[in-house]
Amino acid sequence: MSVNSLVLRLRNGDRNALEDIYKQYRVSFIKWITYTHKCTEDEAVDIYQYSILSFYENVLEESFEKMNDAGIKTYLYSIGKNKLLADSRKKSKVSYQEELEEQKEIFDELEEENHEKEIRVEKIKKLVSELGFPCSEILKLFYFNNLTNEEIAEVMKYKNGNTVKNLKYKCLQRIKNQL
Repeated sequence: MSVNSLVLRLRNGDRNALEDIYKQYRVSFIKWITYTHKCTEDEAVDIYQYSILSFYENVLEESFEKMNDAGIKTYLYSIGKNKLLADSRKKSKVSYQEELEEQKEIFDELEEENHEKEIRVEKIKKLVSELGFPCSEILKLFYFNNLTNEEIAEVMKYKNGNTVKNLKYKCLQRIKNQL
């Protein structure tokens, strides 16, 4: 049966012509689109049904021009390909938007954590300064100036690094109790 006769039958309201077209191209369309465009079979079926409906509407609106014998197949395939690409673009826009929102949430959480960290650091600095000598000096030299226990012992004229280590431990316990 020629393309023109099928199109003419459709324009005259023959539902069997649409059913014939549906059955004739369904299997090849689904195989083609799942293989070529790597979509699932369910997506392929949905796209095929969309293509058939679009084709039918275009025939009724007479926007489907006279074509050769491969015309219907080519037309259906192009509708399907365009629908798949349009869906893909929508998904990528949505996923990009979701990704931006996720990144913003992560950034907000990090910003909040940094703010909380800054508050804790300020509180600890205040507590360290309130501890008085020698605790404040030992902790400042160790944590803020990155000196070792031995270096602190040398600077503060203690016997050795173990003395500094014990004092530092006691000072930290005092801070923990106050926190």
